[in-house]
Amino acid sequence: MGKIFRKNARCAAGVGLLAAGLAGLGCSKKAAPAPANPCNDPTPSTYAAVVAPIVAKNCLDCHGSSVYQTLGGGNDYSTYQSFTRLSAAYLMSSVRHDPGADAMPKGRAKLSDCDIARLQAWVDAGRPNN
Repeated sequence: MGKIFRKNARCAAGVGLLAAGLAGLGCSKKAAPAPANPCNDPTPSTYAAVVAPIVAKNCLDCHGSSVYQTLGGGNDYSTYQSFTRLSAAYLMSSVRHDPGADAMPKGRAKLSDCDIARLQAWVDAGRPNN
């Protein structure tokens, strides 16, 4: 009986040391840093502060509420509700000028890499109305 008890005690101690060692490994790693905002921008990609100004500067000449029917293919992007009717995949492929996509803004230079990254961060966050 004594042999079995000692064997089980050693086994339990070994398991305990192993568990403590594994727990220590998990605690010794530093947490991964939070992802940086696009282009080191301290402002989170919110609709009101980041997305709406990009849309106003680059889209509303053709997709604004008074011109979208004649210049914007019937697509009004002047409000959050109307802009988010556009699929996220279509938006991003258009502003990136992906092959086969309708490159936007039409007839103008591609958005800056930072503006594209800001839009992508907003899309990745679920396109919140904030």
